[in-house]
Amino acid sequence: MSTPTTGLRIFARERRVRLTAYAREGTPVGHVSGIAVEGDRAYVRTPGRDRRNAHLARYPEVEITPATLGGTPNGAPVKARARRLEGAEARHAAGLLARRHPLTQGLAVPFWCAMHLSRPVHYELRLVGE
Repeated sequence: MSTPTTGLRIFARERRVRLTAYAREGTPVGHVSGIAVEGDRAYVRTPGRDRRNAHLARYPEVEITPATLGGTPNGAPVKARARRLEGAEARHAAGLLARRHPLTQGLAVPFWCAMHLSRPVHYELRLVGE
C-alpha cells in the first residue's frame, strides 16, 4: 500500500468510517464501512443488494467520517465522490480491503455474500476538490 498523500491520510489509520449517502428526497443515510486508503484514493465495499448502491448511483457525493464500531462518528466529516468499480479495479480494491481487514473483509464479508447469493460492490472514494 502506498502512503496517503492527500487529505485522506487522516483515514489511513482508521478501521472503519461512517459513509453518508443521500436518499432520493435528500435525506442523509449513514452506514458503517471498512476502509482502505491507497495514495489519493480510498476504497469501501457494500453488499450487492444494499439500498446504498441505489443512493450512490443516483448521487455519488458522500461524506465520510471516522467512526466507532457501532457507527458513531468520532471526527469531522469530509466530502468525497464515490465511483463504482468493476473488473480489475474491483479485484484490486477487494485485495486492499482484505489486507487491511483480514478477518472481516477477507473472510466474513465474502462468506456472507456467498451465503446470500449476492456480489459485493466496491467503490473508490476521492475527496471533492482534489
